[in-house]
Amino acid sequence: MAIGTFHNGRTVTSITGNNGLHRVDVDLVSGKNRMATDAVVTVEQLFGRPGFSAVWFAIGTFDDCSGVGNAGDTIRIEIAAGCLPTLYPAVDLIYVITAGDVAAAQPEISVRDAIISALNSDADFQKSWRADDIKNNGIVFIESKLRAEKGDRIVPGDFAVTPTGTTTTTISFDVILRRGTETELVRSIDDPRQGILGISGSVSVIPTGFPNRFNGDCANLGVTDLTINGAATPTIFKVNAIANFDIYVNEIRIHGLSNGVKFGKFLNLNSVLTNGILITVKTDNIVTVEPTIKSTDDLKARFSTSGAWNLDVQAGGDHVLASQVLGSFPFVIRAQNTFGVGNDDYFQILIRDNLSQVTNLFCTIIGFEREP
Repeated sequence: MAIGTFHNGRTVTSITGNNGLHRVDVDLVSGKNRMATDAVVTVEQLFGRPGFSAVWFAIGTFDDCSGVGNAGDTIRIEIAAGCLPTLYPAVDLIYVITAGDVAAAQPEISVRDAIISALNSDADFQKSWRADDIKNNGIVFIESKLRAEKGDRIVPGDFAVTPTGTTTTTISFDVILRRGTETELVRSIDDPRQGILGISGSVSVIPTGFPNRFNGDCANLGVTDLTINGAATPTIFKVNAIANFDIYVNEIRIHGLSNGVKFGKFLNLNSVLTNGILITVKTDNIVTVEPTIKSTDDLKARFSTSGAWNLDVQAGGDHVLASQVLGSFPFVIRAQNTFGVGNDDYFQILIRDNLSQVTNLFCTIIGFEREP
């Protein structure tokens, strides 16, 4: 209810409640007179913008499953070149619908998976982009590997998907930009009607059940002990991608037993290693090589993260634990065939020296499995 009075030639209006007893006050805030209020705000969505440009398209439309036509129809995906075409070339890929796609229980999923595999295996696409799926949907998601503006394609038509025959597709946008996205919530364990925000600051938290934990030793033909003569024949011990699940790796452990472990050498051997142990990770189809390990010092200072080194010295043998703890920033070994047959992610350790005088030595990766 408003009450008006006349004061110094002006009409003064005050706002009161229905009972006429309480008037609204005014506070000076940031140089302006503002109505004094107490506000309760409900946040419906949290929005943020990833640092990598992205675009996506559906086989058919985004809300149907009927986009796949006949065998022999094609879907052409075109992406314009970046600012340095020799480094970031244009992409032009044509996928031909097969009879198997048409006969599949979910044709749009079959075509989606085949296109993702073809894109991730394409040499030009690999230089700038990665493709992924939207689970349970016939949607192909394409994201730049290049942060910020380098991944943008801002001219209308820079991204195009063209079907032929009776096959249909729908693109989200004809340009590729960094766009604001909603934040996904995890349902509360105690009350599934409520959501729990899985992000605190810049740390991403992905919940998983105990049965989904992953603990695997690097192996060569079933052998997991690294104490072989790799000087004569360099030998790879490996953890390969698995079917149906991505492996998120939180920790890498090198651990073993030997008598007389010393610094300035490699464990109990008489000297540092000549060639060294080489760890290679292929994650999201990108290969990374860790610093070479040649001595006990390297295990402690170059490989292990802070506080993740332990040496127990006993009369019967010295136990070494060197651990690289990744915590909330795991790397991922994508499920088999994500990037095409024979092009899987992996984790491997290469032994290039004679370690046969070490009692035993293992390399273990620890994390969890998650559906792609």
